[in-house]
Amino acid sequence: MKRSSLSPLIVWIASILMATAADWVRPEAATNQPVWGVRGGLHWAVAPGGFRPGEPRGLLRLGCPVLSERRYDLVNFIAIEPIVKGRRGYSELENSLPDRVKGKRISADGDGRGILTNFAGKPADNRADKIEQLEVVLRVEKFENGAHVRLVVRQRADRPDEIELSVFQEPDSAPLDFCILTATMGNMARTRNLWLADEVISSLELYRGHQGSGFAAPTEYPLPRLHRTVDGGVLVAVTNDEQNPAAVYPFQNSEFWHYGGRTVTQYWAKPAGAFRDDLRVVVNARYTYWQSARPIPGGVAFENFELRESFYNGQKFIFGITERRPEELGFKK
Repeated sequence: MKRSSLSPLIVWIASILMATAADWVRPEAATNQPVWGVRGGLHWAVAPGGFRPGEPRGLLRLGCPVLSERRYDLVNFIAIEPIVKGRRGYSELENSLPDRVKGKRISADGDGRGILTNFAGKPADNRADKIEQLEVVLRVEKFENGAHVRLVVRQRADRPDEIELSVFQEPDSAPLDFCILTATMGNMARTRNLWLADEVISSLELYRGHQGSGFAAPTEYPLPRLHRTVDGGVLVAVTNDEQNPAAVYPFQNSEFWHYGGRTVTQYWAKPAGAFRDDLRVVVNARYTYWQSARPIPGGVAFENFELRESFYNGQKFIFGITERRPEELGFKK
């Protein structure tokens, strides 16, 4: 009788001890700033939350503890760009209908804090670890081409350096060809190396001779050239090619476009079974900084970096920013 009454309690305590939890960052009543993430890991935000003054609206803003004393700074943005009958929408560049200000409105469902859930991870020591996960639904304002989408963003306690983004079409949306999620500011960290299956593509070689203030033409690499992980997923990354990127100041005596952080690896990933044969990575590049005639120190660098595949409801993309080198993620040196 005694053993029977205590048994459920012991099991419950044991399950709590086995759980993988995190110190979550979520909007609080005092500030209500739309910023989420794992403390010490990747943080992500939508307007008005963010990491630097003057960040454009219509983007997911990604910050990491890359500065000294593990302070946070902006590293990249993710833009939402659905295509309908060949016409591409731009979440950053289109005006919002309510106020006619540039940048589509992105808002979180409910109170904005998201939902914390547990799920069973990979077994360890003959048990199933319960891993905590934060899920936030983001509503995106309707685009000029008729596209209307929402994102479900998930972050796992055991993978604090990345977020999973699932894309869904709203009932009143025009049919989508694609819904592109693009890491749109590679020039901040001056990303010049693109890591594929068994090769590293340099922007300096790929776009040799490109100058001026416009974008270089996009370049695509199909699925067979992308790195496959040991569990059958897809992984592609970009990195800076400098010894000490923080030492470079693009504008003299100014923090404008200065990346003051440590070297990081930025990557897109797809889990096994969550991609189709038309999956490819697409990059473009710039010689000057956006809306500037200032050449990027060191030469042309990748700007937009994205995985692209035909749209289907619920398709998933994973984006991460980590201090681990590509070789530590499984890429060939």
